[in-house]
Amino acid sequence: MSPRNIYSRPEVIGKKSIVLEGKEVHYTLRKSHFSDLIRLAIRSATGLVVTVPHHYNMNGLDDILLQRSAWILKHQTKMNANRFILEDGLHDGQKVPYLGKFYTLRIREGGERGHVSLAENTIHLLTDSKSAVEVMGKWYRHQAAEAIKVSLEKNAAAMGLTFGKLSIRAQKTRWGSCTSKGDLNFNWKLATMPQPLIDYVIIHELSHRVEMNHTDRFWAVVEKYCPNWKTLRKQLKTYE
Repeated sequence: MSPRNIYSRPEVIGKKSIVLEGKEVHYTLRKSHFSDLIRLAIRSATGLVVTVPHHYNMNGLDDILLQRSAWILKHQTKMNANRFILEDGLHDGQKVPYLGKFYTLRIREGGERGHVSLAENTIHLLTDSKSAVEVMGKWYRHQAAEAIKVSLEKNAAAMGLTFGKLSIRAQKTRWGSCTSKGDLNFNWKLATMPQPLIDYVIIHELSHRVEMNHTDRFWAVVEKYCPNWKTLRKQLKTYE
C-alpha cells in the first residue's frame, strides 16, 4: 500500500464546539495530508465538518470560523429546514415540505384508510393518529411517482434515451440509481424538493444510460442537458 493510500482519508481529530453569534455550534475536526486549505462542509448526518491541513496551527481556527459564522449558520438553518424525516412522526399544525414549498399540515380523525388533500397552503390529512405516518408516506410516494414520471418522460425524450422499469423507494443514502438494464429507482423524498432538483436527479440517472460511471464524459452529458448542475448538486446536499 502506497503512502497516499494510507493517508488518503482525512484523520478525524474529534468533536469540537464554538459559539457563533450567541449560538453554540458543534463540529467535527479533521486533518488532511492532501489539503492546503481549510474546508467547511455541512451534512445533516454529520453536521459541520471542518478539515484543516495536517500541519495547521490550530490557534487561528476559531478566528476563521468566526469570520465564516454567517455562512455556517445560514447553511445549517437551510439544511435543518430541508431535512424531513417522516418516521419522526407528524402533528397537527406542523410544516411539511412538498415540491419545494412548506405547507401547514392539518390532521383530522376519520376513516381507516385515510385521505390526503391539498388546498392552497394547507395539506389536509384525514386519518386516525396511529396511521398518520403510513398514510402520508403512501401519499408522498404517489406524488413522487407522478412528478418523476412527467419529468422522466420529458427529459428522456430530450436526450433521445429509453429506460426500463421505474421504481419509487425509501432509500436512505441515494436520490436515484440506474441499473445496467436501464431500470431506474428514485427516492420518494424527491416529492419534497423543487422541480429543478427533481429534474437534475433524473437527468443524472438518465446520463448513466450513456456512461455507467462518473467520469468526465458522464458529467459532460449531464452538463449538456442541465447546465447549472453544479449549483443544483450543492442544493441537493441540504436535503441529505
